[in-house]
Amino acid sequence: MSNALVIIFGIGAIQCILFALLILLKKQRKSPDWVLFSWFIIFFVHLVLGIGKKTNPTQSIEICIMTIGFLHGPLFLFYAKTIFTIPIKKVEVLHLFPFAFFTILSFFIKEEKEQLWEIVILIVKLISLIFYPIYILYVHHKKITLLKTNIADNSIWEFSWIRIIAFIFLVSTGVSMIRLATELIVGVAYFEFLDGLRYVILIIVIGFYGLKYGMVYKPEGHLNMIAQDKKYKHSPLKNGEINTFTNTINRFFQDNDAYLLPDFSLTTLSESVQIPKHHLSQIINSEMNTTFYDLVNSKRVAYAVQRIQEGTNLTLEGLGYECGFNSKSAFFSNFKKNIGKTPGQFKKEISTD
Repeated sequence: MSNALVIIFGIGAIQCILFALLILLKKQRKSPDWVLFSWFIIFFVHLVLGIGKKTNPTQSIEICIMTIGFLHGPLFLFYAKTIFTIPIKKVEVLHLFPFAFFTILSFFIKEEKEQLWEIVILIVKLISLIFYPIYILYVHHKKITLLKTNIADNSIWEFSWIRIIAFIFLVSTGVSMIRLATELIVGVAYFEFLDGLRYVILIIVIGFYGLKYGMVYKPEGHLNMIAQDKKYKHSPLKNGEINTFTNTINRFFQDNDAYLLPDFSLTTLSESVQIPKHHLSQIINSEMNTTFYDLVNSKRVAYAVQRIQEGTNLTLEGLGYECGFNSKSAFFSNFKKNIGKTPGQFKKEISTD
């Protein structure tokens, strides 16, 4: 089993180096790339320590293998924040404090208290590994909600890969908890290979999504656009203004087709109707009981319905792009959400009538 575990750790370590090299080979590297690069290096060190523990165990290796897990949660948080372009404050370096604290203190623990100390580290580390992905899921939810009120670009769905990594992170922690619980109950280190295997799987998932979507999606523009809302001061609208603004918004969508552009945004609408963005958000969210994202996509779906009824020769995918959706899946999901059936089903019903 030890040899198999060493092989698994070795495969994971090689993957870390390959992913790190791919990041370095990118022509343009931004903050998320450097955080991801650092994370892969930590994974590499973690796996190499695992190999060292099996082949040439020393006190230093034993201590570091216990405490290096404290770094994965903070690095995941830093990575998610840079993806969302949330500034990382200097005080947040304290997220690394548990690693430094437990590592240094472990060298001074007396032998008779080592087992108790290991249990303390294990409990705190498990709390850390559970807390960070859950907190990141919360941040992800807040950002997606905020984006939906400001943009109609369906590329925001590409943020979902952060959520996938968080869920796999939690599953990985769960596997570790089950293995450790079994070890404590039975007194034998069963299923050690699961520790290596879960790290390899986690590394593959992080590398795949981080390199694939990290290069494709550039959220800075959308998030900076949201940040610009701060230049408007909040002020309550009077009933007369609410009615006027609501009519202006409805009239815009009746008389213009700018919403069919993939990059149509709250800023575009604000400039077109000469209404401040925070007033637009208030009207759309509170008075029209929807979000900017859903409002625009409902108009796009209505246009798609009209085009299908007219007998367009475009494929359904082509029709989706004409309506402003940047993917077939986004078009189909929004169409079904608004009409209750897929574009194909709707087109078939129209043709049979």
